[in-house]
Amino acid sequence: MAYFLGSEVEVAVTTEVSGACIKISDTSGLYDLAAEGAATPTGGLGINDLRATNAEFPTDALVDITGIDLSLGSMDEDVDYLGHRTPLKAEVHKQTTCTLTFKRKNVTFDVIYGGDSDGNIGRWGVKSTSALYSGLEEPSTTFGFRLYLKLATTPSSDLDEVITLPNCQMTNSTVTLNADGTQEQTIEFTSSVDPIMAAGVNVTASTGV
Repeated sequence: MAYFLGSEVEVAVTTEVSGACIKISDTSGLYDLAAEGAATPTGGLGINDLRATNAEFPTDALVDITGIDLSLGSMDEDVDYLGHRTPLKAEVHKQTTCTLTFKRKNVTFDVIYGGDSDGNIGRWGVKSTSALYSGLEEPSTTFGFRLYLKLATTPSSDLDEVITLPNCQMTNSTVTLNADGTQEQTIEFTSSVDPIMAAGVNVTASTGV
């Protein structure tokens, strides 16, 4: 497990579908959640789509991040062999958890995690430009969100080290209320797909979830 300050890591979140973002609208007085083909959600309410360039930074970078808690691990299964004392620790899948804490500016993650006025929930990502995952389908390669954690360097360059976490589900969202201070929000993402560490963002579609 590693803990980073917001000044040490730049964080961006996108969907797993090129050309399909999550958009939140409040034109009717109630927040409505939808999958849209637009590359940029109106008014910054939503999450942008996956693009084939390094445009995730700084376009999609979250602002006012105060802390990042990253845990990289795996789920193992014990396999016992007759006559041997030591079992085989066979890896079943990766188990990655990333918790982001930041100053709350709008209702984006509240609506995505908790649902909109029609009961639509977006914490499992988008299937296409017109459909959200309901959480009841079998996961596919476009399931969830993609997180990018860019480690800060001086001077900054396009070859900065970036940890890419594909196919992340949003598994928790909490808001800390303060009567005389700034509200803070903590969101947790989990992924069972191999994390990718490279010099730059990775936008290659997942081959298996």
